[in-house]
Amino acid sequence: NEVFCKQFNIPYRAEDLIGVDSGTLLKEVEQQTQPEAFSQWIHQTLDNGALSTGQKFTMPDGTILNFDAIPVYSGDEALGMLWQCHDITAREIAKTRLQKSEERYRGILENMELGLLELDEHGLIKRAYDQFCKMLGYKEAELIGKKPKDIIVASPEVYRDKQYQPERSAYEAVIYEQQYTCKDGSIIWNIVSSNPIFDRKGELKGYIGIHYDITERKRLEDNLQEAKTRAEKAMMAERQFLANMSHEIRTPMNAVIGMTHLLLNTRPTPEQKDYLESLKFSADSLLSLIDNILDLSKIEASQLTLESTPFSLRQMLGNLKQSFQFKVKDMPVSVDLDIDEEIDSLLIGDPTRLSQIFTNLLGNAVKFTKRGTIGIKANVIQHSEDQMKLQLTVFDTGIGIKPGKVDLVFQNFKQADSAITRKYGGTGLGLSIVKQLVELMGGQIWVESEYGKGTAFIFDLSFPLSDLPDDQSTQNSIADASNEKRLQSLHILLVEDNQMNQKLAGHILDAWGTSFKIANDGLEAVEMTQQESFDIILMDIHMPNLDGCEATAQIREDQNNLNQDTLIIGLTAAAMLDEKKRALEAGMNEFITKPFSPTALSKLMLKSYKGNLIPTEILPEMKEENQEQKSNAITVDLEYLNEFSGGDQDFIKEILSTFLTDAPVSIDNLAEGLAQENWDTVYRMAHQLKPNFLMLGMPAQQELALTVEQMARKGEEQETIRKLATKLITDTRNAFPVLEEIIEGLPA
Repeated sequence: NEVFCKQFNIPYRAEDLIGVDSGTLLKEVEQQTQPEAFSQWIHQTLDNGALSTGQKFTMPDGTILNFDAIPVYSGDEALGMLWQCHDITAREIAKTRLQKSEERYRGILENMELGLLELDEHGLIKRAYDQFCKMLGYKEAELIGKKPKDIIVASPEVYRDKQYQPERSAYEAVIYEQQYTCKDGSIIWNIVSSNPIFDRKGELKGYIGIHYDITERKRLEDNLQEAKTRAEKAMMAERQFLANMSHEIRTPMNAVIGMTHLLLNTRPTPEQKDYLESLKFSADSLLSLIDNILDLSKIEASQLTLESTPFSLRQMLGNLKQSFQFKVKDMPVSVDLDIDEEIDSLLIGDPTRLSQIFTNLLGNAVKFTKRGTIGIKANVIQHSEDQMKLQLTVFDTGIGIKPGKVDLVFQNFKQADSAITRKYGGTGLGLSIVKQLVELMGGQIWVESEYGKGTAFIFDLSFPLSDLPDDQSTQNSIADASNEKRLQSLHILLVEDNQMNQKLAGHILDAWGTSFKIANDGLEAVEMTQQESFDIILMDIHMPNLDGCEATAQIREDQNNLNQDTLIIGLTAAAMLDEKKRALEAGMNEFITKPFSPTALSKLMLKSYKGNLIPTEILPEMKEENQEQKSNAITVDLEYLNEFSGGDQDFIKEILSTFLTDAPVSIDNLAEGLAQENWDTVYRMAHQLKPNFLMLGMPAQQELALTVEQMARKGEEQETIRKLATKLITDTRNAFPVLEEIIEGLPA
């Protein structure tokens, strides 16, 4: 036909070739293909006398032809040959490209050490590629037709593939980790990416899984987890050691410092006063060292929390100036204070920690300034309606820091020069703690120094502003006489096993004119609380026979104890947060670390002691409108939860969510008990809710629950109980949306 003529460039028309000797044409075709191979194929086909197909020959121009041929017979008579050819060049090129692509990707997969495994639609192994077989040590023939969980999955009961049946049903790809057992019995971990395979009609034909060996990664993870566990245990041991050492050192230090204060008030001779001042300075220095180590431990364990309270920066810096003027009174050193006039309001922050920063920096300045000036500058950088950003500087004209040593000053246990430690003393902790405290407050600190001329420590901090003016005279005009009268009216039980501490605390209480009794240990305290009522119990935590936490727990659990609900303040020389957590869990209300100043103790007692929460004789006269106003003023303070959890937001969220789940049931039971005049139920529900309000920082509701609990226990003044219990129910329900809003505001 014409196609044949064009294909082989024969210069005749097809009809002109009829009757021409085919040998001539075959020679022409033979020369344009591969002569030897073509001739051999033709003769072989004739000799065999049978069909021959799929013979490929390449022409000089690269065209690939496919030949089919069959001899034609009539009986035994050969009539000739029928043969055809067609151009398959495009198909062969595509096939070659596909093969190269497959080889390339097979090479990539093999180099990536990925094992491929094909399963049919029934989950039977259909094909196992070389790398997969090499990974597990099997031959493909040993795996074909079997289910993975029956031969290679290490733990069939936890075959991860089974966990993804919903995804399998939806024909979705899944990724999971799986343990496999090799042929030699060893165990390996693979991460598996499993994908469905579909035919052209979209029907599922099986799955292909890509396996990557992560055994080494798993081993490293296990080692890391083991190392982490060891580190956590070591940290716990370190913290426990610090707590114990703190207690062991602080207990005698409490007596030393306390007795020094008492002796200084006995009009000593000038010589004795010098000795006492030296003793006091040494004791204070040792206590400062202990505090630094404990602060560092708490900061590193993320357990140090900051207060948020209004304070006067002017008053704080004025007191610091006065204190350090006294320290350098015998030195040729002056103390300067420069405060920006724009700082005219109370700031909101943690005055204790800020004072600690200034005290550490000023103490450093005094240490390295033998003559000249030390001082503080406070300048306003930004000032808005509710916020003030300050730049605070502590400077000196002392020895300065050598170039290249500035970066060392903020590192733990490092000083700019080893000679400094020998000459001036110190541990190198103070500035490290200063830096971490500044950063904890959201600021940054840096140092500028010129060797031989002085040093300046500069830090920026932002503070919210209080609505109250910074009027120092107003601040100092608080009614001290009223506080003194309140202290005199108290009856206190002091539980303390150390005689020196008994004398010290007893002297303080005597000075206030406070009535008190002493118990020498926890057992004696429990007995005394069963016989006599007290307004406040000062409970030492570490005591022989029965420690403070155990004694507190017994008092709280005994419904017949006269002091079951009495304010208990824990006293301990161990300043770790775990110690406070243990005390609060035992039922203590507050906590103070020894050695404490009389001022600190009195402030804590006055702040915590509420007296009779709501005098029963005036309860019936409570006005309905006041109840309505108070019921809508629900306040929640998460300070306790923050301190208790070390700032763990997930823990706080869990506690709030638990309350929102459990409290409605308690409230419903309380309402039902109230309706049925079942005062035992009212008592139990109020008792159950009371500690929850303590944790949530809802003191008004805590006091209300306590009053309902006390009155319901007696079953008297039932009309008053109804009013108070109804208010408690209303308050609690009004708190739900407040708590839900707080949860939404916590970080996810």
